[in-house]
Amino acid sequence: MDKKRTVVLLLLALFVLGVLAACAGPTPQVVEKEKIVEKQVVVTATPAPVTAGENIGKVFILGAFRGEEETAFNQVIAAFEEQNPDIDVIYSGTAEFETLITVRVEAGDPPDIAAFPQPGAVAKLAREGQLVPLWDDAIAVYDANYQPGWKDLASVDGVPYGMFHRVNAKGWIWYNKPAFESAGYKVPTTWDELMALTEEMKGSGIAPWCEGIASGAATGWKITDWVENVMLRVHPVDVYDKWVAHEIKFNSPEVKKAWGIVADILTDPDAVYGGTQTIALTDFKEPPKWLFEDPPKCWLHMQGSFVTNFFPADVQADLDNQVGVFMMPPIDESLPFTLEVGGDQYVVFKGKDRPEVRKFIEFLGTPDSVKPWAEQGGSLFPHVNQDLNWYPTKLERTMAEAMTKAAAARFDGSDMMASELNLAFWKGATDWISGNRTLDEALADIDASMQ
Repeated sequence: MDKKRTVVLLLLALFVLGVLAACAGPTPQVVEKEKIVEKQVVVTATPAPVTAGENIGKVFILGAFRGEEETAFNQVIAAFEEQNPDIDVIYSGTAEFETLITVRVEAGDPPDIAAFPQPGAVAKLAREGQLVPLWDDAIAVYDANYQPGWKDLASVDGVPYGMFHRVNAKGWIWYNKPAFESAGYKVPTTWDELMALTEEMKGSGIAPWCEGIASGAATGWKITDWVENVMLRVHPVDVYDKWVAHEIKFNSPEVKKAWGIVADILTDPDAVYGGTQTIALTDFKEPPKWLFEDPPKCWLHMQGSFVTNFFPADVQADLDNQVGVFMMPPIDESLPFTLEVGGDQYVVFKGKDRPEVRKFIEFLGTPDSVKPWAEQGGSLFPHVNQDLNWYPTKLERTMAEAMTKAAAARFDGSDMMASELNLAFWKGATDWISGNRTLDEALADIDASMQ
């Protein structure tokens, strides 16, 4: 065989092998995915499919809370497992919850249960058909242990999906208890009484209110809390819902009415420590400390239940004796008491509603699930049949009692708005309180963000 023929045959053989390799497709490889843990990205091989029955008796939960909160939640799990020794519940907390839950859902590998702090994410997954609606026994637990507003809040398009457990509320008004009582002031129970108290305090030489809204890129959210809480006290919840959806505009009479009531306090230079011009420049964590200076710089401060973290250390160590609190009083007293809240919703993913998973969801709706966490302090629960004595401080008992009496609840409005509207709300509120825009101009700017 001559050299030329040999070369031709070799080339032909290589060509045939190449075609066969192409037809056969790529060599099988292990598919990899990203698993987000804390702030590190770890690449792991995709686990082999779980065989039928492998997870029977186990419940896997993914959530965002860690540290002391995770420790407290594990006490809740221990209480459940004591009642159900044949079930093993495993909780995993991660700072990258939003990313990881998205990755796992898209990969077809969701946990049994996820604890969502974001209501918008629950609504999105429910509408995509990724979640299991609550079943009859779970709904019965809701009806027995919560005010009706909580089940409504956990519903998407009228269908309940989430079971609320730990929650928080906004609209609390805080004060220096010894100084307040020494001055002879009384806790107001109506808006008129609150405004009368504000006028009385002006004559004390100490400003009635202290306020600061600076929060970096999020500056302005503090005023949105004021507006949202007043909206819930002057309008029915359906008006609030339409406003959040921007079906009612910011420059509408409804919103202007609420904002005007807020302005009665925040734009009165004699009502706010340092005057209105300091509000946008003051970090929101500073005013809570001013309540406890000697003498106080101000008498009252409106903030959510997390504000105790910003009190001086000696005050935090003696909350019951040093701190007083009451809920922002009603304005239109014909309306039901409605709380502005946040909290964790526990939802079940499609195909994961095994009997043991259902049992745990139902357990979260009972007072038995409240006791282990409430006893640790620092968290509140809306269950109407809980024993308030489980909370270690009188302050927590006062707040928990108020939460159990709320006829309705709504999420933070700005958090529920479209992102561009939320950002415009923050900016418009800041421009208004800074004096850079009139109220009408600021409201028009906010509405323009949705055009």
